[in-house]
Amino acid sequence: MPESYLYILCGFPFAGKSTLARELESWLGIRRVSIDEINNERGIWNDETGMSAEEWDQTYQEAYRRIATHLSQNVDVIDESANFTREQRDRLRYIAERHHAQVRVIFIDIPLSEARRRWQANRQTRIRADVRDEDFAHVVDNFAPPTQDEHVIRYDGSLPLAEWIRHTFPKEKGLES
Repeated sequence: MPESYLYILCGFPFAGKSTLARELESWLGIRRVSIDEINNERGIWNDETGMSAEEWDQTYQEAYRRIATHLSQNVDVIDESANFTREQRDRLRYIAERHHAQVRVIFIDIPLSEARRRWQANRQTRIRADVRDEDFAHVVDNFAPPTQDEHVIRYDGSLPLAEWIRHTFPKEKGLES
C-alpha cells in the first residue's frame, strides 16, 4: 500500500500559510485542513472577543479528525494551522504515524517584522479574519521553530511562491527535495 503524506505548516500568523496551503492543494491535488475554515463552519470566530480555550480545543479536535480521516483513506493532506510549538507538531506526527503516513514540516520562515506588517495591513483591508493582539503575542512568545530532525522544508520568500513550489514539490509522490 502506498504511503500518504501529512504536510504540517509552521509559521507566525500572517506568514502566508493559508496561501501556501491553497497553492499546494492545487499543485499536488491534496486535501487541505484549515482551522479558520472550521471556525467559520462552526460560526464561532469573533475578531473582538476571540474564542475560549474550550472552543479552540473543539476546533483542533475537528481538524485532527479530518486529518486522520484523509490519511486513513491514503489521501495526502496539508494542515495549515500555525503549529507554533513542537508539542502541536508532535501531535500531528502521532496521527500520521497511526495511519502509516510520512510527515514533512513546511516552515514559512519569514521575519517577524514582515508578519507584523501584514497583520497590521490586514486590519485596514480586512481581507481575512483578524488575529487579536494577545493571540498574536501568544504565538510569538511561544514560537518554537522546527528543528532539522522534524524533516523541515523551509520557505523564506526569496523565490516567488509558484516557482518554489514547482521546484520543491515535483508532482510525483515522494520526490520532494
